[in-house]
Amino acid sequence: MKSEPGRGPAPPVPDTCVPESYGPVPSDTVVAIVGPAGSGKSTTARALADRLGLLYVDSGAMYRALTWAAATAGVDPGDEPALLRLLDAADLTLRPDRGEIAVFWDGRDISAAVRTPEVEALVSAVSAHASVRELMVARQRAMGRRQGVVMEGRDIGTVVFPLASAKIYLDATLEARAERRLRQHRRRGLTVDRGEVLREVESRDRRDSERAASPLRIPPDAMVVDNSTLTLDDQLEATEAAVRRQLACRRPAAGFAEGELSSRYRVAYAIFGSMGRFHGLRVVGREHADLHGCILAPNHVSNWDPPILGAAFAGKNHIRSIAKEELFRFPLSAMMYRFLYSIPIRRNIYDAAAFDRAADILARGQNLLFFPEGMRRVYGEPGPVRNGLGLLMQRTGAPTVPIYLRGTLAPQPGGGPRAPLEVSFAPAIRLHALPVLGRRLEPRALSREIGRLFEAIYRELQERSAERHPFTDWEREAAERVRAAIMSKEARTFRSRPPL
Repeated sequence: MKSEPGRGPAPPVPDTCVPESYGPVPSDTVVAIVGPAGSGKSTTARALADRLGLLYVDSGAMYRALTWAAATAGVDPGDEPALLRLLDAADLTLRPDRGEIAVFWDGRDISAAVRTPEVEALVSAVSAHASVRELMVARQRAMGRRQGVVMEGRDIGTVVFPLASAKIYLDATLEARAERRLRQHRRRGLTVDRGEVLREVESRDRRDSERAASPLRIPPDAMVVDNSTLTLDDQLEATEAAVRRQLACRRPAAGFAEGELSSRYRVAYAIFGSMGRFHGLRVVGREHADLHGCILAPNHVSNWDPPILGAAFAGKNHIRSIAKEELFRFPLSAMMYRFLYSIPIRRNIYDAAAFDRAADILARGQNLLFFPEGMRRVYGEPGPVRNGLGLLMQRTGAPTVPIYLRGTLAPQPGGGPRAPLEVSFAPAIRLHALPVLGRRLEPRALSREIGRLFEAIYRELQERSAERHPFTDWEREAAERVRAAIMSKEARTFRSRPPL
């Protein structure tokens, strides 16, 4: 019997995270800056946008504008329907203005009014409403898709732009942030007690981190910059360097070295490739998988997913897979999965042996196919992502490529109009924030944060796919047909155990 492929040393892996120069950034670059109140998000984002030649968007000003409008109209901050009516009917515009952002509500300049302590005290309550955030997110995404932007806000990197080109989490001590808030108020001619400002910042932190809708979190793939003791110039240098490093990480590997394929893989890729061409497969962003030692993480809707993915990979490397152990109980499927050296895994427990083998494969420079949802999901509704992906990423540090599958529920010859067959690859996700998050969260809690990020990414990839090909009635009806069966199977598979 032939040994498994790739038993030798891993191929040399170019360091794709080294910026080539400090020249212009791509015009479609989206930089997300996250952080607690008073961490310097607005100041940093504004200056960084100027350095990078991008548009600065103050997302917080959009929520403050709605808060001001609600207070002016006598609308209670807790009245969600009334807030939605206000926002839906409003012409809310942000414009650059001598290094600042001017805020206009129905043509009226309210730039100064939205930055008063009275508005600051109410904005968290207004922005806590899920439907208000949903409407704001749609407006913010539209801005980001029209041109490159630097945008700051609590959920910019986790909800609005989960696939942002670069993410920065600005951090600072409570005392440093309160002092900055105090200076801001004094520059505007306001007299505020320092103790009062300190209590307000502390209260804002608590509200922002404990809220149900889009709480403040460190995106797992953000680079953390603590600016408690930095000058503004030093802070900008550190932030720009972090952005450029992340942009470099997103580039496909220069001079990507393909591994020599074994006869087994050549046969498999030939079969899968023919299958993909027969069914009119469209592949978007395939170059993002040109990495060694990465995890390939697709959503899962059908038994067609593995062969369609095989067609999309285009036979460039040995790709091992983790497959549920049930597939090894049936002769035909067992033969296929063993043919490609797949690893069986038990899904309702932590299968240490399977994770050990997976870590070994990644360490040897091979790529690993891993379905993070753990089982087939309702078509068009990706997630939840189980903890297994996050645990594997924490253990190995492997870059992970999110993949979105569409149309695999019932592929049609030539690619039928009722469900376009498409595989979309996103740039690899790297856990830049792992050193910080690893000190603050237990591994399973951190895995849940990673899972939330991937769920948001799948929704973003799904939305982009729908922009290329609007979802059809057949796809929506198919989702309804399989919903009950999928939910029942999930309950049987994972029972009451904590899900991996």
